[in-house]
Amino acid sequence: MNEKIALLEKKLEGMKNMIPKAGASDEQIARYFSEQDAIIEDITKAVIDMHGVTTSEMESMKDTIKSLKDELKKADKSITVMDEKEAAYGIGKMLAALWTNNRQTLGEMKCCPNFGMDKWTNIKDYSWVTGKGFIRSKDALGDPIGNMESNDQYLINPVYSEILIEAAAEESCMMKLVSERRMTGPSLFLDEDEGSLVKMTWNTNYGQQIKSVTATSPSRVELKAYTLAGFISWYDEFEEDAFVDIGRRFIKKFKASYAHEFDTQCLTAKATPFTGALNAKNVNVQSISSTDGSKLSYEDFRKAEMLVPSAERAKCKWFLNDTVLNEITNIKDSNGKPLWRQPWEKMPGVIDGYEGIVCSVLPQFTDLKADTPFAVFMNPERIIHGNRKEIELKRFSDTTESLEYGQEFLRFRKRDGFLTTMGKSMAVLKTAKS
Repeated sequence: MNEKIALLEKKLEGMKNMIPKAGASDEQIARYFSEQDAIIEDITKAVIDMHGVTTSEMESMKDTIKSLKDELKKADKSITVMDEKEAAYGIGKMLAALWTNNRQTLGEMKCCPNFGMDKWTNIKDYSWVTGKGFIRSKDALGDPIGNMESNDQYLINPVYSEILIEAAAEESCMMKLVSERRMTGPSLFLDEDEGSLVKMTWNTNYGQQIKSVTATSPSRVELKAYTLAGFISWYDEFEEDAFVDIGRRFIKKFKASYAHEFDTQCLTAKATPFTGALNAKNVNVQSISSTDGSKLSYEDFRKAEMLVPSAERAKCKWFLNDTVLNEITNIKDSNGKPLWRQPWEKMPGVIDGYEGIVCSVLPQFTDLKADTPFAVFMNPERIIHGNRKEIELKRFSDTTESLEYGQEFLRFRKRDGFLTTMGKSMAVLKTAKS
């Protein structure tokens, strides 16, 4: 058989084996089927453009494509959204299998061994075959991977990755507000939107010569992704718990930890590898009159807002700690109107007419010292999150605690990038210098 045809057929078979029975949300399910349709269309075009393909090979390929489409149609009618208990049960079962290195259960749950360090395995390239183990779909012969006794790190089923990330998004104040870019590699170059208008000209006659136009090229910025690792203590006693309890414990730990780290990188980070909005390059700064926040006034907020271009202000929001918000609830402007207006019905709370977002990672009022940035006025879409979607899990014992006390951990890893752009379209409130 033609080698390329054999590889494509293996890829299609792998896609069939990866069809989920349930999804994280209606949006995730719709996105999954859309992606599968696009892949099938690309494969179909590739086959048509191939040379040296026999009639029998072409018919075999058509049958494989039809079989996959039929399975996707069946799945589209039967697939359901997991409820909380189903999700916790599945994640708990997966964690228990990972801890005991039960490859069959992991394979049946559509997890995949990760052999890469910098370049991770593509989960779509592997599938579990009973009696053989994990098979590379790119391998025309379908040979098993080989000795996996030493492998104990796995990329989890994408459905469970979506569930974990969506749970974290409910805890985070930033995840649903920032711009997101799907990353398939370690870095991505982007045009930084400076808000400049496109040069335009009127043509009044057919064939009119177009005069030279000076292009306004946007500046280029690089979005880099790095690996974030978290360690959750694990005890042998957990293996006696029900899968639902194990899953709920992990979801609770993951969503709180990941959400906090996500918000930190967006807002307050100032060390390698990322810089948050409070410490962004070229950000506008409005210093208040006191070193401890005791003399906050509506003028401080108004002056900060005026530092942001008028076209940008329409999408801006205030971000601050709830303890700072508590201090400004009684502040009034020169007309006697309160600076802060509480949420009403479906309307959000506003600060001087702009939505106010409370974020726990921002400095508390009692912690304010001289020359400390503590609140930011910005369009959150100016922060770009680079998302490399896979989540990896590993039974981990190579820590100081493990060596000294025999304590073991469940390590999770995810790759993300953060980039704060257009600092000059943001404004930071800062205490006065001492």
